[in-house]
Amino acid sequence: MTLTRYAILLGLCAVLASPVCAETSSRSKPDGVGSAELEQPVVFDINARSGALKETVQKGQALIWRGKEGDKERQFQVDNISVAFLRNETGSQVKTTFSGNVSSHGYLTSDDAKLNLTVRTKAGAALYSWSFGIAVKCGDSNKPLTPLSNDMPMDIAANVFANAGAVEVAELTEQDSHGVKTQRCG
Repeated sequence: MTLTRYAILLGLCAVLASPVCAETSSRSKPDGVGSAELEQPVVFDINARSGALKETVQKGQALIWRGKEGDKERQFQVDNISVAFLRNETGSQVKTTFSGNVSSHGYLTSDDAKLNLTVRTKAGAALYSWSFGIAVKCGDSNKPLTPLSNDMPMDIAANVFANAGAVEVAELTEQDSHGVKTQRCG
């Protein structure tokens, strides 16, 4: 009888151990899932187009995200970037607009890629900051983004418009941020 009890106990241990092993292996990262980070921020000079419009000067700058792990391959990018500031007739309201073209390099984003746009003086002092997100899908290939707009607070709009000399676009960094979650297409 002792041998039978031992066999039953051994069989019960084997049955109970199986789900634990299966659960442990299911926690591993699915193939193609990871995260990407912005290679480097971009800075644009601002040019006055008229008394009510200022926009960035394009010099081929692009926002490029690379994988954080492994070979750090290019995963997606935004290029042909334009930032414009449009002031109303009284000068008390200024609308900021961000546009560009997005291209997937074989990856999509699980969440939006979060960016921070900072308006700076010619000397580099920060005047105003605005955060927004961009989604990337597998079929995106030089796809124009729907322009993103933001109204500046009225109490600072005239000062920001008058003194804007450059715009910096960088990845929004938050505490516990691990980059943009990405997944390989296909």
